Amino acid sequence: MSMDETRAGSSGLLIAQPLSGVRVLDLSRFPPGAYCTVLLGDLGAEVCRVDAPGADLTRAGIGVGLGRGRRSAAIDLRHPQGPEVLRRVAGWADVLVENNRPGDMEARGYGYRQISAEHPRLVWCSITGFGQDGPYARYPGHDLTYTAQSGLLAAINPELPWHPQQVLALPIGAMLAASAITAALFDRERTGRGRWIDISLTEAATWLLTGSDRSLAEGSWIPVSASRRLYRCADGRYVTVAAQEPRTWAALCEGLGLPELAREGPLVVEHSAELEARLASAFATRPAAEWLTLLGPKGAAISIVNHGADVVSDPHVRTRESVVEIEGVPLPANPIRMGDRDGFHRATNTGAPPKVGADTSWLLSNAGFSTAEIDGLRSAGAVADAGSP
Repeated sequence: MSMDETRAGSSGLLIAQPLSGVRVLDLSRFPPGAYCTVLLGDLGAEVCRVDAPGADLTRAGIGVGLGRGRRSAAIDLRHPQGPEVLRRVAGWADVLVENNRPGDMEARGYGYRQISAEHPRLVWCSITGFGQDGPYARYPGHDLTYTAQSGLLAAINPELPWHPQQVLALPIGAMLAASAITAALFDRERTGRGRWIDISLTEAATWLLTGSDRSLAEGSWIPVSASRRLYRCADGRYVTVAAQEPRTWAALCEGLGLPELAREGPLVVEHSAELEARLASAFATRPAAEWLTLLGPKGAAISIVNHGADVVSDPHVRTRESVVEIEGVPLPANPIRMGDRDGFHRATNTGAPPKVGADTSWLLSNAGFSTAEIDGLRSAGAVADAGSP
């Protein structure tokens, strides 16, 4: 039995999760909010999504990975009784996450200013493409929109056009949102009041450029050289080399059987083409996995370029259980590991995504609605249960 299993309860989650007892109401309709709340859920928060009755979450990009480990209540916020239901339900929550266009919720009567007047301890997190103000605030967009606007797209590869095959801005913004939420909860313990958090996905992506030693106006880039590039191996797979210090460069050259190149130094550019050709010839003599096994322990700073299936079967991933299986689908595990004197522990909530409306009665009941009130709202069409049309 693993250490994680010995510390886990019957649900598969660690008993003493950092956010245990924190209640999150997720009003988001798209992945940015779901990325955020699934992370909070893995850290112990109880998350309940508010879904539109009959919603098709797959069309909104909420699959098994982002829908797992949470509850679902079906509330029609456009129904005349919807705003009042939400105002009362908000009293159940510590945190509310939403990604509506700025001003839309307030125009409908249940925005931050209206809700916080009744529930001042509520931490409200708005995740939008461009933030709550500014000339682009109400512009629509998707991940590619924000990644391009942020400067990140061109910073990754200035040779346009190129198109990322995975979202970038959305999970970055969601992680920053989760960080801000935990900070606001900590602050609430001191002040007794919640906060309104404004997360711009575009600004979150721009924030990734912070680590550059060049000014943002100059552009952020790291040059490709013999010591920092991809090399094709005998089996057709690629390895990355990032041997940019004298120590790692020397380890690489010696491991490749080219010790005479070590004295060139990793950042020399005069003979770049020649150096690249010699390293390319060396890497072409063995499969990628052999090079990793040979050069990794020597400190040569290389890795294999993994595609999805390669990640699942990678020995390091398997040893650390970095991938979990939910409903037969292999998915990334929560990367956060909390430590104590017994070691490090990580928990990923592996509960299957709920059906829309599966927990409507549960949420309303916990928010103080009587059985008669719930029945009345159901009859009026303001709320629905799982399976309702």
